[in-house]
Amino acid sequence: MRFNSSFDDDEPARICTFTHTARYKSVEQTATLDVEIPLSENLTIEELLAHIIVTNKIIPPFRKEFEQALRKFVDEETCKYENEIGDRYIEELLHDDTLIDPSDWARIFSPIKDETNGSGSVPFSDCFQFIMRNSTHERIETIISLERKMAEKMNTLVRARDFELERMMRECEEAVKETISDEGTPVPANAHLLSRLNEKLRQISNNYACQINALADRQRREYWNVIRTLYERDELPPEALNDIPSGVTHAFRKSSSAYASLNATKTSPTDRLEESFTIYLGAQLKTMHNARLMACHRLTDLCRPSDIFEPGALDTRRLHMNLSLYRRGLSGLVLLVNRDPYFHIHNRTEFAKICEQSTELHFDSLQHQLDEVCAALRDVCKDAASGIEGIGMRDESSLKVGDVYVTRHSNLATFQVVFHLVVDDALEADDISSRHPCINGIRNVIRLSSKCGITTFSIPLLLIENTTERMTVAWCLKRAELVFKCVKGFMMEACGGSSTAGGGPPVAATHYNVNFVLPDALAGSVYSQIVEMFPTIFHLVPSVVV
Repeated sequence: MRFNSSFDDDEPARICTFTHTARYKSVEQTATLDVEIPLSENLTIEELLAHIIVTNKIIPPFRKEFEQALRKFVDEETCKYENEIGDRYIEELLHDDTLIDPSDWARIFSPIKDETNGSGSVPFSDCFQFIMRNSTHERIETIISLERKMAEKMNTLVRARDFELERMMRECEEAVKETISDEGTPVPANAHLLSRLNEKLRQISNNYACQINALADRQRREYWNVIRTLYERDELPPEALNDIPSGVTHAFRKSSSAYASLNATKTSPTDRLEESFTIYLGAQLKTMHNARLMACHRLTDLCRPSDIFEPGALDTRRLHMNLSLYRRGLSGLVLLVNRDPYFHIHNRTEFAKICEQSTELHFDSLQHQLDEVCAALRDVCKDAASGIEGIGMRDESSLKVGDVYVTRHSNLATFQVVFHLVVDDALEADDISSRHPCINGIRNVIRLSSKCGITTFSIPLLLIENTTERMTVAWCLKRAELVFKCVKGFMMEACGGSSTAGGGPPVAATHYNVNFVLPDALAGSVYSQIVEMFPTIFHLVPSVVV
């Protein structure tokens, strides 16, 4: 449903004055503070309370009372603010019959089953956060053991599919060779055999696809049932206890895990070139951040665990992922893709293979998220065809260079968010400026990271994944300098936008960790020159020598 309103969805915030007096016998203290309602996403009650305590010199016996009064004040004013907005929308809707088609009333007010909420009113994300924060370590070990067991089952099925498909591909290649006779003319009998092999290959692929989808759906339902049962009754469902044999909650054994063995064969030891810096951003109000230069073979290698041979490493990573999945301080990675929205699916990229090694238990699958990207692209094209101002015409089946789409993940090694930046081959040869669409895409990545609580993000420094002979030393240094300067400016812009809150105290500056990723095939001398260039662009925090 869409209707034009006399006011925007982004309602202007209001300034409300909080006043409270605490008394005990002959002692009393009064505090007053202007609070912006609703609170900005970067501002917390604790920060407001700290500001009140410091500016009014509130003594410790009164601090708890002021905290309770402040929380009650913010809740009441926020509720009042939201109710007024809702009332205005309803009034406008009731007094203008042209805003909505009467035939849509039944659809709008019909009960809709929320799959994310299930039978209860509490969202799954809230249930999961509560369990991870308040459960005993035995419960958490059980959850992680269940995740590991599910990953091993899925990985076993995926490996079986890959083995069968590879075997059939070899048979097809041999049949193709036999189809052509020594004189170069086709042999009809062999051509018929090739046709039957191709049909068998399609059947095997479709059969395994159905099995993988069925297993993923079943594991997702079982996992959600475990979390909801723990949340509602503080006990594990019997079927979950049957799936987890006794004694599996100890540290992870690398020798017994097919999931570990597969990743181990694709993961090299952690001998990457790395250089870390602590930097200042800003002229007057300086903020401190971490930056790191690193090299890797492929960007997708960062999605795999690098410490796979350490006992309990995967369990530790799963625990860290579960604790940080639904809060601020997320980690993001920028991947380079082409214009095809289904680039990962059509090209069977390494990223797609990593995603299918285990079931996505919290978010939609990669395929489903890419379907949503295509649906959004079609909506943009419809808006462009309708002549909406500011939207240019574009192809429904392809993205533009510089576009960014986002996918969410809980089954990667260290990243919860992946930004897919659309690039083309011209980026490998041409000199670009700060106005290039890909640079604007990096700006959108940093702005979105600032807005959504993503404080660690990894960016390909040269905006390429593989080196070529055309990439000279001068080209690499010029491209690195451009990206360094642009990222510095974008980060300063992001920090400046969240440094203060109108009507309230200054907000604590967000601390970012930015990783600049270089191809490991880059010459060592080029890497050294880029490292030497870094202090000429960023203001480093002086090191302390003891």
